[in-house]
Amino acid sequence: MVKSRKIVCAAVLSAFAFAAVSAQEVSFENEVSTDIVNISITDDDTDSKFAGFENKTTAEYTSEKLDMGLVLKFSLTQEDDDSILLGSDAYVDDYFIEFRPIDMLGIGFHKGQLLEGAFLPCLDEEQDAEIEAGNLRNDFGVFVRPMDGLVISAGFDFNSFFNKDDTDPLINAGAEYKYEEMFAVGAMFRNIVSDDRSIGVYASYTGLEGFTFNAGYTNNGEIEDFNVVGDFINAAVMFESDAFTLNVDAAFSLDSDDDTTNDLYTAVLAGYQVNDALAVKLYGSFTTDFDNDDTWVFTVKPSVEYAINEHNTISGGVSVGISKPEKTIAFPVSWVYTY
Repeated sequence: MVKSRKIVCAAVLSAFAFAAVSAQEVSFENEVSTDIVNISITDDDTDSKFAGFENKTTAEYTSEKLDMGLVLKFSLTQEDDDSILLGSDAYVDDYFIEFRPIDMLGIGFHKGQLLEGAFLPCLDEEQDAEIEAGNLRNDFGVFVRPMDGLVISAGFDFNSFFNKDDTDPLINAGAEYKYEEMFAVGAMFRNIVSDDRSIGVYASYTGLEGFTFNAGYTNNGEIEDFNVVGDFINAAVMFESDAFTLNVDAAFSLDSDDDTTNDLYTAVLAGYQVNDALAVKLYGSFTTDFDNDDTWVFTVKPSVEYAINEHNTISGGVSVGISKPEKTIAFPVSWVYTY
């Protein structure tokens, strides 16, 4: 697995080098972030630990015939024995390539496309998470675009076995149709031939300026970072007016009998652009299992972002988590360089 990731990384970097020569439509972002210190407070004790650092590098290239992207991550962390670890087992965090030999056909490697109605804006901003059942991604797949607004995708995830006892190939298929700037509807079927298949059906309305409403239903899916698993419905509202933005999203589990997962996730992300350089944000989330009064978690995070110049932005804030067994405090700061 490590060797294959090195090969993928080398291949994508070589492709970027070629793209930079043949065209200049390349975007690049590098983010260095840390929570400085993680503080845990319980009834019996208060503990603090160095939060470490993470470096995330993202590069993308888009053209008429070729799209590709690469995400690299590594971190510096303090282990339980107080040793310092530099590196990451998942150094190649994400990658994709799609080439289009003809206008209507794309051949993709790990290329994803999240269905509009499956987009949860607070997750996208605050967490490295998504509704995977609403992603047209395949490790190897095709995208067919027979008409404006319509995309049909099918393919395989690796490793897929054929003609092997008790093993099913990981076959996925889905489609989405977008009508101008009005609405989008789509569906995704993952692991179609398996008993562990997931199904997602989603819709998005964008007919009013500055307003978006997303909704969907997921069968046998997951929002991993917030432990919403199984069958659930999701909804999101995004509103933007001049310098003010407000995003609200939620997921409600239909498997309320499962006492190991959350029944509700909801979050709010509000932002105000004070001037061209300065922005303030307030994030809050809440999760709970209605059958267990001890499982609720509330998180709030105010933050400030300042654009030093066109390429450099710094941010800082405080993150407070409150649950019945403990309270947590961290001080997230970051520096982002974009090109």
